[in-house]
Amino acid sequence: MEKVSSAWFFKLQMRLNELGYMTAMVMLMSTLTIGFILHLCIITENEREFLNREEEQDRKESLLVLGMKDTISYITKSGSTATEQTYTYEEGTVTSVISFQSTDELRVKLNGATETGTRIAATFYYNVVKGKVTKWGEELG
Repeated sequence: MEKVSSAWFFKLQMRLNELGYMTAMVMLMSTLTIGFILHLCIITENEREFLNREEEQDRKESLLVLGMKDTISYITKSGSTATEQTYTYEEGTVTSVISFQSTDELRVKLNGATETGTRIAATFYYNVVKGKVTKWGEELG
């Protein structure tokens, strides 16, 4: 049975080749295969770009949180109400500018840059009496 079907298939291929269809089918299959491979390459590139952006966003958030923690620690230990501190981490560098807002509250402006050069800034208000951050945001002040 297999010999008969392969002979039939061979005859069909020969007939299609004589009519000029085999070359067109091979070209079509090659084009579709190349198109599929290029599509997979583009998907892989887009995924890599997305992951790089996610990693950069994580670095920026981590940098701001570390800067905030160290600034609060500095305020608690020194009792300072107006100064400028620079902190260096694996993710990048943060400069915190502490300014007097009211008797209870300090305004801290964080400016940072990741190792890749991406800049980030945030402002938070720290209540010295309660020992809590009252406001936090990139859009504040």
